[in-house]
Amino acid sequence: MSQLLILIHPELVPGFQLAGVQAFGPPDVESAEELIRQWLREDQAGLLAIDESILAGLAPGVLAELQAGDRLPYLAIPGGEGMGSAMTRRARIAGLLRRAIGIHITFSGEGEEDRTP
Repeated sequence: MSQLLILIHPELVPGFQLAGVQAFGPPDVESAEELIRQWLREDQAGLLAIDESILAGLAPGVLAELQAGDRLPYLAIPGGEGMGSAMTRRARIAGLLRRAIGIHITFSGEGEEDRTP
């Protein structure tokens, strides 16, 4: 059965669970790696959304195993920690929207330096 699995910081797990999603909050990257390996061993099918800070900390071997599998594709999701200034957050959201819809749009007040390809 395909499902959505979320690997996120522990304090954000309840919010995802309220939305009806299977969320896991490993206390450290090593625990996240063990969960990923377990899912790969069990031939888990679904989409894995990983907090980008957890994804960045994964060992190259674990990431290679994840990339080699075809039943558990993954994507990075923004973490819950602060993203900096309001303008940085705005640029980040604009970039996510552009990638999601596939069209480069410009928002009012957005400068050249805020645009992401």
